[in-house]
Amino acid sequence: MNQTLRIVAASALALALTARAGVVAGESPSRAARAKAEEPPAPHARVARYEIGSGPRSYFLYEPDGPRPERAPVVVFLHGWFSVNPAIYGAWIDHLVRNGTTVVFPRYQNDLGTLPRDFLPNALHAVRDAMAVLEGGRDHVRPEPGKFAMIGHSAGGNLAAQLTALSADRNSGLPEVKATLVFFPGEVVPSREPLLSLIPEKTLLVVAVGEEDVLVGDLRGRQIFTQATAVPRSRKRFLLYRSDRHGFPPLIAEHTAPSGANPKLDNGEGILRNLQLSMGDVNALDRAGFWRIADETLEAAYAGRTLDEAAADPDAFTHLGYWSDGRKVTPPVMADSLDAVPRVILSNGIRLIPWEWPMKPAESPRVEAQETAQLK
Repeated sequence: MNQTLRIVAASALALALTARAGVVAGESPSRAARAKAEEPPAPHARVARYEIGSGPRSYFLYEPDGPRPERAPVVVFLHGWFSVNPAIYGAWIDHLVRNGTTVVFPRYQNDLGTLPRDFLPNALHAVRDAMAVLEGGRDHVRPEPGKFAMIGHSAGGNLAAQLTALSADRNSGLPEVKATLVFFPGEVVPSREPLLSLIPEKTLLVVAVGEEDVLVGDLRGRQIFTQATAVPRSRKRFLLYRSDRHGFPPLIAEHTAPSGANPKLDNGEGILRNLQLSMGDVNALDRAGFWRIADETLEAAYAGRTLDEAAADPDAFTHLGYWSDGRKVTPPVMADSLDAVPRVILSNGIRLIPWEWPMKPAESPRVEAQETAQLK
């Protein structure tokens, strides 16, 4: 079927997909019905870019400009293994920054010579240094107090969880992490430290996996969600993104889905640069899925709300829109318990050192997505 997809997101960033037969606005329940068919102009017209340091402890700063605010929230964006080129995630970075957030992009990895055991200390050094630079305020947008968060993909998702655990130590040099969003996380080499039980109880934690992610599966995502024992169920959600091939472009929940290329941020780096950039199409999984979930979570975290409150209307998190023939795009399964979420086939994924890890069953799951029986 050569259907086109009409996207009606549940927030102000709803943006229709471009397809062969054009873009058609659709209707959806509750908040989504009030959304516009196109993303409104961002409040900031430009992105100021800085590269600080060299080697695996260097980082990029992306700050809102045009106009330049005095202060802004800060999000640490952690890339996947060998995805050191910011352009691979450039569309998402651009969305965050133009909407008023400063993004810190630690390199944490230089080349094949950077050992996985060095990823965490490298990232920690970069974040500490970036916050010191921003706090100095000279020629930079200063951080807005109480608005600091982590977003990570793949190996970067694992690092986001680890850094959040480290932030519990007041001597870590990290601000309080209000929200951590972990997308399709993977661990290159298993590590038992830091203990994820140290992730602070006030953190909003979102862990997402993809049903066709044969690279890392769902094991590390389930570990992170389960081991974050200090975070109450009201403040955490686990999501399983599902593929939908009903029309064009097809939406495939595979490992690279959270990437979204923007050539304007291309720095020429990366041993797989051309391949990764070619796979970075931006579609409904990005705009109405990953980006919107992050936006909703950050907004809730900064306002002191729980995920129970933020997701009281499930469409705010899971609605991806409609195909042009009226069929609803398959939403992710979302729950506050792993028992409610089916496993990903090849659940261990591909890893350097495979291992087994027992799962402790949870109780009384709450499922907050529709069509959970329609897994493909």
